[in-house]
Amino acid sequence: MKLGSTPMNRTAAILMFAVVGLASSVLGDQAKQAAPDKASSSGPQKPPELTIVTGRFVQDDFTTVGGGTVFFIFQDRLKELPHENTLAKVRAMAETAAEVDAEGNFYLELKPGNFAFVYDPNTSFTEELAKPGPESMEVLRKRTPEQLKALVNVIRENAAKGLPIKDGKIGDAYIVENRFVRPPVSDFGEMPLGADQSATVVAVKENGEVVDFPVMLKLRGKNGDVYEPHTPTLSTPGEFVFCDLEPQRYDVFAIGVRMAPAEDAPITTPTLENTAFEFEGTPLVHKVTVKLPASAESEAKSQPTSPAKAKH
Repeated sequence: MKLGSTPMNRTAAILMFAVVGLASSVLGDQAKQAAPDKASSSGPQKPPELTIVTGRFVQDDFTTVGGGTVFFIFQDRLKELPHENTLAKVRAMAETAAEVDAEGNFYLELKPGNFAFVYDPNTSFTEELAKPGPESMEVLRKRTPEQLKALVNVIRENAAKGLPIKDGKIGDAYIVENRFVRPPVSDFGEMPLGADQSATVVAVKENGEVVDFPVMLKLRGKNGDVYEPHTPTLSTPGEFVFCDLEPQRYDVFAIGVRMAPAEDAPITTPTLENTAFEFEGTPLVHKVTVKLPASAESEAKSQPTSPAKAKH
């Protein structure tokens, strides 16, 4: 993709580099975490504590679609979903799945974590679907170089276009994001389908303009839960969208990123102002002022605009 030299394109390009670079490093960490430990693989491993998870999918008028299957994937893996054959990828990446009854209810045991629930009313549940998918973190131990390359291409496409999620749906399936599973029981109650319960956090400089340097923002809830965003795109630079939030106070915080594409470039964590906001259940926009150390700001300004030059 060829990018122009306007300030907006430069901002979007730099932010896209930040998204791709950070995502690639996260994937590397995931692979390391998934790899078996040779020192401890000789004996039986204790599985993580399973949690009883229940909930009910409802529409705006509290009627239900009824039937179908709900798939569970880790929230921070949404960036890995391609724009083609997306639901097939969801099934492959799912840690497990559960049957949804005619009243929209589901019940299962699930390991702890921050999950996205993908509810497909058109897929009949089978015990085979409940098994971890071939690309789930439960099964996936190490990606081949070809798989890593394909994955980075998907992440790059999503950084340009945005995730393949629109109006709370992936194709004909619904998605409910940022749901934290904790032992011993997590009852999510009634979850509205397709409802816009989002907060858009806009990263701006001290002069009020959208940032033109790499930055990565997340939210922390009242229980210390960390919420994952839909990250900025070429058309929405500086905008981090957090979906399906519960009404409560949130605090924005920054993740350290590299100001340059070199692997040995130092990691910089900016300071933020105006980080707290109260979410009452309706969409809002909240601006956060981002400040870089003087040395990091100079380095950011000296970088080329094209994210294609970033090393992964």
